[in-house]
Amino acid sequence: MSDPKVMVALGDVESVDSLIQLACQLSKGMECEVVALHVVEVTESLPLDAESEVLDQPGKEILARARETAAKCFSAEITTSLVRARDAGEAIAGEAADSHIDLLVMGHRRKSPLGEILLGSTAQHVARHASCRVIIQIPRRAEQN
Repeated sequence: MSDPKVMVALGDVESVDSLIQLACQLSKGMECEVVALHVVEVTESLPLDAESEVLDQPGKEILARARETAAKCFSAEITTSLVRARDAGEAIAGEAADSHIDLLVMGHRRKSPLGEILLGSTAQHVARHASCRVIIQIPRRAEQN
């Protein structure tokens, strides 16, 4: 049996530190691989394989920050993956299944009062369709302002 795998789905630079810290804390003490994933959502007007550094650069910065945070906080190396897709939720659930992930960690930010009640469409899709357990971190109100 292979070592367990934890995937962290990262959507924005603001959530990187807290999500990587959570994933590393959950995997601490286990022989566990941690994978950080960022999905670049590409509109229908562009091909998924379009040559565009502008599309990928924010995701590369997010993943670089994830590597730095893991190294600084836990002296841990993590694997990173940048994926392009039409829909982030589908891509995250698909990558988790394809990579045989055991636990998926992701964030959700309350963007509106309705966000207090409902998860966003990406988090909902992943929670419903992932082939593994999912932890969704919702930051405290003070962390969102």
